[in-house]
Amino acid sequence: MTQRFLLLFCLVASFPIWSQVGTGSPYSFGGLGETNYRGNHWTRAMGGLEFYTDSIHVDFNNPASLSSLKMTNFSIGVDYRNTTLKENQNSQAITTSSLNYMGISIPTKYFGFNFGLLPYSSVGYRLEYRDSEEETTEIQRYEGNGGVNMAFASLGFKLHKWWSVGATVRYGFGNITHRSSQLIENVDRTTFLESNSSLSGVSYKFSTLLKIPLGQQRLHLYSAFAPEATLYSQNAEVFTTLSTGTSSVGQQLIVDLAASGLDETVMILPQNLTFGFGIGRIKKWFVGGQYQSTATSDFRNDFITLGGLSYEDGDKLSFGGFYIPNYSSLTEYWKRIVYRVGFHSQTTGIRVQGSSLTDRGIAFGVGLPALRLGIFSNANLGVTLGSRSTPDPSLVKENYWHVKLGFSLNDLWFIKRKYN
Repeated sequence: MTQRFLLLFCLVASFPIWSQVGTGSPYSFGGLGETNYRGNHWTRAMGGLEFYTDSIHVDFNNPASLSSLKMTNFSIGVDYRNTTLKENQNSQAITTSSLNYMGISIPTKYFGFNFGLLPYSSVGYRLEYRDSEEETTEIQRYEGNGGVNMAFASLGFKLHKWWSVGATVRYGFGNITHRSSQLIENVDRTTFLESNSSLSGVSYKFSTLLKIPLGQQRLHLYSAFAPEATLYSQNAEVFTTLSTGTSSVGQQLIVDLAASGLDETVMILPQNLTFGFGIGRIKKWFVGGQYQSTATSDFRNDFITLGGLSYEDGDKLSFGGFYIPNYSSLTEYWKRIVYRVGFHSQTTGIRVQGSSLTDRGIAFGVGLPALRLGIFSNANLGVTLGSRSTPDPSLVKENYWHVKLGFSLNDLWFIKRKYN
């Protein structure tokens, strides 16, 4: 089992996670792109609650959850997204799919630790504006792609049987490219401006969790803090002139960014503070709520400036829970299924033409257990329905649905056999 575990991780790790397109949202032009939820799918199905813990699951958003782990765990998650963009009477459907996360978590006698990869943000947009005059039609086109990924390592342990703490260190890396062009009808020359940022930097997160017994129930009190961090950006900018209808490289002019001090810039990953509260019964049910505040107003990008775009502090409110009819049923499989539901409402921190961009959605999911030779593993399937919009009816509204599939595979490592 251990050999197959490691083989699966190596095969997945060989996939080009940094080349995926995880979004088709026009609002991904802001900041570092559309920020991805960095937890696991089983928590996403509860609205994004990140503080419920048990012995066979780990939430990558909450390093303190490692203190409860009893088995070595390999987690991987993928999703399929369908987004419908609506503007006035026009609509367009966009589909994307991506690898959401992968990681290995290992318990020891005194602490638990893990490591893995996950996408932090995704950029993937194409905007086009047409200006028709009496004699000519002018098309302005804006495109972007790329994103930031995170390699992470976490440690969690118990200070007391009720009190757990944990810390995560993350190394962010990636490339973001913005491209703008202007096409004029009956003019056979087109000029493109391509701006590329190569990003890297280190960030941290700390969390603590209290699980206080109340009879057969447990009260969960959670807090987490991610301090402000810096991403260093190596920048390049190129003007390219092409003849219309050709794809070959034309004349190029490399912009001297060093002269303006823009060849190397910094971006700020904003400070994040999270509080959670919940109550539940082990292996039976759980309900909780969570509030998250992000200092997005501190974000800046000196290299790329976009008109009509500004930033404000963001926040997110989540509610959710789960129910298990009968965890120990041996005859009726459906009674061992974990049924999950959740809701989230978020102010993203992006303002478009003075209007705040918000994101609201509901989620449903199931945990499908598998029991083989005493090794507990499960598949977590979830669906999220939501919308992203601003109060301005003239701006694009996004309606989306996501299907998410994650696997949580468990095995016993480092256990000395007493019998052969």
